[in-house]
Amino acid sequence: MPCSSTINHSTNTLDEAAASFPTLRWSWKIPLAWVAGVALWLERRHQYRQLLELDDRLLADIGVSKADIEEVRRSSLYLDAWRDSR
Repeated sequence: MPCSSTINHSTNTLDEAAASFPTLRWSWKIPLAWVAGVALWLERRHQYRQLLELDDRLLADIGVSKADIEEVRRSSLYLDAWRDSR
């Protein structure tokens, strides 16, 4: 499984869209921020699936279990992180 550093740590997709497209009018920045938020959600979903595909030995190497991954996914921490990233 390839490892990549495509994680986006932006906390405000509207600011990110504004920085990426500085010459666009305000009316275009909101839809672009929404698209950036969806892209971030898809990336996190992909990373979650990649973690679940690892076997127990590899997960033990990084100090987590499949139960830990499921617990974090279902916890309010995951939802809070998702909301904060929007």
